Amino acid sequence: MQSELTDIWDIHTHILPGIDDGAKNWDMTLEMLKKSWDAGVRHIIATPHYLPWQHNASAKTIMALCNEAMIRSQKELGIHMEILPGQEIYYHVDALKDLSEGKALSLAGGRNVLVEFAEDSPVSDILMAADSFRRSPFRMVTAHFERYQALWKRKNLDRFLETGAILQSNIGEMRRSLFDSGRRRLQKIYAAQEISHVASDMHNLTSRPPISEESLQWFRKHLPQDYCKELFCSNACAAAGKI
Repeated sequence: MQSELTDIWDIHTHILPGIDDGAKNWDMTLEMLKKSWDAGVRHIIATPHYLPWQHNASAKTIMALCNEAMIRSQKELGIHMEILPGQEIYYHVDALKDLSEGKALSLAGGRNVLVEFAEDSPVSDILMAADSFRRSPFRMVTAHFERYQALWKRKNLDRFLETGAILQSNIGEMRRSLFDSGRRRLQKIYAAQEISHVASDMHNLTSRPPISEESLQWFRKHLPQDYCKELFCSNACAAAGKI
């Protein structure tokens, strides 16, 4: 039996126009929102990149763009998509300081923070970051964890999860032609229900598109209905303080 997925959350997106490598303009933003809506997404967290080596959009700018995106989607598309502010923060030594000072944004103003690393980061650096978050008021949500080579080793992943870090996986990974052993590993991690969030990480309409009905099919077919709801709905809803 297929799992019923309604009221979907997408917590990792690059939909705001012209402020990072995501949507180029409002036309693209609106088309991405419409495609998301058609797949059952009703809540989106906009997460433009926060990169310590470059100028980043201010929190005020991000919040204003989220509000404008909601207004435009209602007026131009006739949909009532909730769009909340956040950022995808590249981990650096001042990450927690920037969050505490409001320079960088958590997910929807809660304690969960979307954090990314370099793909070849050593496990010692990733564990150090996770431990720093464990000792802070914030909680790390690991953006597209499957990209980090160090976490493909089971013992490293176990140590990482022991810190309380949360795993976010990109929905497209289960449709891409991953090398066989990598795909099997990811399937095992889903089977163990160790992933907390699935998101689109959408940047555009082609190579990194929104969630679609087609991309949901693997999850509907292979995972328990209750776990699917956690991945796409209730975990994000709870993190955003909605339940």
